[in-house]
Amino acid sequence: MTSEEQEFIRRFFRAVSDRPIEFDGLDDRRYVKIYEEPAFEDHDPVKLLASSITLLPGQSVQLLSGFRGSGKSTELRRLRRKLDGLGMYKVALLDIEDYLSPSQPIDVSDFLVAVAGGIGDALLDAGHLNGDPAQEGYWTRLVNFLVRTNIQLTEVTAGANTPDKLASANFKVSLKSDPSFRQKLQERMAGHLGALVRDVGTYVEECVKKVKAKYGPDTEVVLLVDSMEHFRGALTNATAVQDSVVNLFAKHSDKLHFNYLHVVYTVPPYLKVLQQNLGSFYQPGGVQMIPTVKVRHKGGERAPFQPALDLLEKLISERGDWKRLLGADARETVNELSLLSGGHLRDFLRLFAEIIRRAERLPVPRRVVDAAIQQIRSEFLPIPDDDAIWLDRIASSHTTALRNNDRLHDLARYFDSHLALSYRNGEDWYDVHPLVREVAQQQATAARERWSEKKE
Repeated sequence: MTSEEQEFIRRFFRAVSDRPIEFDGLDDRRYVKIYEEPAFEDHDPVKLLASSITLLPGQSVQLLSGFRGSGKSTELRRLRRKLDGLGMYKVALLDIEDYLSPSQPIDVSDFLVAVAGGIGDALLDAGHLNGDPAQEGYWTRLVNFLVRTNIQLTEVTAGANTPDKLASANFKVSLKSDPSFRQKLQERMAGHLGALVRDVGTYVEECVKKVKAKYGPDTEVVLLVDSMEHFRGALTNATAVQDSVVNLFAKHSDKLHFNYLHVVYTVPPYLKVLQQNLGSFYQPGGVQMIPTVKVRHKGGERAPFQPALDLLEKLISERGDWKRLLGADARETVNELSLLSGGHLRDFLRLFAEIIRRAERLPVPRRVVDAAIQQIRSEFLPIPDDDAIWLDRIASSHTTALRNNDRLHDLARYFDSHLALSYRNGEDWYDVHPLVREVAQQQATAARERWSEKKE
């Protein structure tokens, strides 16, 4: 491979890497305008989110959900650009993962602390405020709150009758990186939740008033809270983490509203499964779902949906010259990769990334494509027999095939790992990821036969 070809490979590989598009004028062309296509325009989440914000002056709360890799972070940034363009909206983007570890159960107290600390940081980063947002940053204010309410957390409050920057910095670091500290905070805050809610609400209101003082009284402030969909826990505590997220957004929904502030929280798709009618807590916008791109029609034959294939071809073309990578006459290979991805954008790009990673000459031979497909497929495996049987029911019925609520967490796991995908075609419907659909079907058939033989 020549040096020029190697540089082409490097550029292409970077272009298919999984990172949000910032819409800064440089990365703009990488964003394919999915929702400007007639086949998809009715499901534009940004248009729907923006409508609720612009139609309801003052304050609102909405949830944005979708599978990992479906483009939630990119769509949040598109929403920010859309609102910024209207002039009267000042938007701050907060990545909650900068303040809380997604591998631990979350409590309303540490979530509120993270949001309060984060909104001050985010408004400063966005240039909407200068200096501390409300005379003192929230971390210093929080240490002060602990002292006033006699909550002892010696890691940060020792000698903090006059809180200093070191104490507040320690709090921020400990909140994210120290699970035992976070647990102690939750325990100590349990009896002071009402006071904390009021303190956080007051601080957020002060921040908003300062933005209005800077830009004018008609200014609307919007906070976008990203990365909540990353809260899934590990193998040993996934159920506990999922339950804590449900508890936060269902039981404590009233505490996630703030005066004079519009908020959009990203949430994992399992939340909608584990808490029915979740949108009723977040009116008028409710829950906006980013569906997987429908690459096949619903039904037994699963006929390809050409507008989606064209869309994905355009998406990869904006990242690199796929004809040079796969061959000038390889459109059928692009279509094959599109169909195998199930319309899941991250998996589509992962397939190309794996092909590029294995490339030793251009165009790559078919065996490289096959090896890449097998590699990505293997990352979904192995599948337990019980899961294979359920997945086979999902594939044949295009429903969740959920027989009782005892297995809700298993269904949430399918969504989180995108073994099962959600589509929208007038109504929500489901299918098994194409990379493993046949594997699950064959395994389910074999498992049923074995169990049938045992019964005989």
